Amino acid sequence: MDGTTPNFTAHQRAMPFWEDVLADMEATAAEYEESGWNVLQLHPGDVTPLWTERDDEFGLDVLVPDDEFEALETLLDDGVAFDAFEAYRALGDGLVFLVVVMEDRDAETAVCYPAYYDAQGGQKMLADAADAGEMRTHIRVLSDDRIRFTHDDPNVFRPPEPEDADESSETAEE
Repeated sequence: MDGTTPNFTAHQRAMPFWEDVLADMEATAAEYEESGWNVLQLHPGDVTPLWTERDDEFGLDVLVPDDEFEALETLLDDGVAFDAFEAYRALGDGLVFLVVVMEDRDAETAVCYPAYYDAQGGQKMLADAADAGEMRTHIRVLSDDRIRFTHDDPNVFRPPEPEDADESSETAEE
């Protein structure tokens, strides 16, 4: 797949793994909560890789329900400033699966969301991220309102190396 094939193919391929990815996100969120953090979990309906040649933007486009987007907006309005993130990666059926945790360490607040992209089809997105020296995630709703997270280490979003393909964790400062 070269990235021009409609995303529904990746979406369909992701479905057999999606429940496990959501369970990983929930377990990660529970660990933060057990440590006293306030955690918001986002549940995307779709995830699409973007690259500048096609979209004038790059990164992961993550479509979430309105109520979860509003909760994220409220966190930001309340002064939560995400200054670090963690990304957990795995491979399955040629797809890269991620659980990303945005952190405001001072406020002990985290936002967790799962994502995926086709490892081969995401190469243009990853090249744009490498050129920019950052990866972006666009959290949005159907009305196209969006919040952008910028991650200062785009390598954290690359497919894990084969020896780490089952599970990989990276931590980075924003």
